[in-house]
Amino acid sequence: MVAQTLEDQPYHRIMRAAHVIKGAASNLMCQSLRQAATDLEKNASNANNAATLTDELKSEVQKSYEDLQEAVEAYREFLDDIGV
Repeated sequence: MVAQTLEDQPYHRIMRAAHVIKGAASNLMCQSLRQAATDLEKNASNANNAATLTDELKSEVQKSYEDLQEAVEAYREFLDDIGV
């Protein structure tokens, strides 16, 4: 059996993607988007580092992902409203 690298682990990949989004949101000065990305990053990190992946951890990641989707949509609507 070949050992997985961190990049092969799905929660690590989610954590890294959320980190990138968090940085971009900071540059855009969009606090709600930044906070949603921060929460997803934290929950994905918790899931990635857990000795046993529980349904509760999975649920927290899923909820954070949904919150991030809502924040992205709200930011898109804001940009539409201001004509960008």
